[in-house]
Amino acid sequence: MPKKTFECAEEAGAILITQVKDNQRSLKEQIIHGCNISASISIFTEDVTKEHGRIEQRIYEVFEAKPILSNFTKDWPYIRAVIKVTRYREELNKSKPSITVSYYVSNRELKPGEYAKYIREHWFIENKLHCIKDTTFKEDRTVKRVNPYIYSTCIDIALNIMRSIKAANIRSTVYKNALDFNMMYASIQSLL
Repeated sequence: MPKKTFECAEEAGAILITQVKDNQRSLKEQIIHGCNISASISIFTEDVTKEHGRIEQRIYEVFEAKPILSNFTKDWPYIRAVIKVTRYREELNKSKPSITVSYYVSNRELKPGEYAKYIREHWFIENKLHCIKDTTFKEDRTVKRVNPYIYSTCIDIALNIMRSIKAANIRSTVYKNALDFNMMYASIQSLL
């Protein structure tokens, strides 16, 4: 979560909501502490859903960022809201339900239902793109010190080609193309 991203979003007038992860340890610890001792300014509770063999419900609590991040305003001046997402999940074939808590920050003050919508849309992208890049192409496991954006762009191009030819299973298609260059070439030729 680079600080520069918040600056760019502010300059563009864009809404930015991003998850606070462990690589920002002191910021995350402060947010967790602040949410534990502060009252939320609004709450949105999603309906209970039963899909994909599990029962789920998410609760979004919105907090004002300034009191929570008073020691961080110099470094993170554009954070205006903190969103705590509590997810209750029960797999239908398993006995023990789970509760996970995630924290997000935003440069805009929105209604809690809007935060819920944007965060859910983020996870759609995460599952549709980043998960495939991480599992099939092992993107997170390899360190690219020189021009990492070129590597990522090549993966994006390969994914777009596979989606254009309506590949049912990305991992299987990558494997088959690795074994047969002519198959890969034919896939590209079919798009031209």
